[in-house]
Amino acid sequence: MTFSSPYSPSDLDKINEVLPYLFIGSYGAAENLEYLREQRITHAICLLEQQPESMGALSNLCLPMSDHGDSGLSLLLAAALPFIESARALGGRVLVFCALGINRSAALVAGYLRIALRCSPEEALGRVVASRPFISLHEGYLSQLEKLSISA
Repeated sequence: MTFSSPYSPSDLDKINEVLPYLFIGSYGAAENLEYLREQRITHAICLLEQQPESMGALSNLCLPMSDHGDSGLSLLLAAALPFIESARALGGRVLVFCALGINRSAALVAGYLRIALRCSPEEALGRVVASRPFISLHEGYLSQLEKLSISA
């Protein structure tokens, strides 16, 4: 028996719009500066230890995040939120990326939606899945997403 998916490996290296100013993608997408320029990306948040060379051409923020669900999502969001909001205020477009664009970047973007738009965890994840259907958050990040405080 073979498993078929409507998604191909090349889908991972495309960016997906969550909001008009907020995108999710992979390292493969982020290292392609020509593609980022075509997509009018002006800012990037790298959730990996190592940034691609293309980040030198963009306003960027590096927030290394574990792929195992054990990084503090609220602490990461404390740094990411002002960066995203500043880019939005300038008319910029922010790419949030990790290795494959399926776990860390999806968790951070869902957390942003929870806080900035006051979405429920289900609505935040629904918006992320609607834009990038093959995401797969680690249970640790799903749990943190549930517990995020949106009272601020």
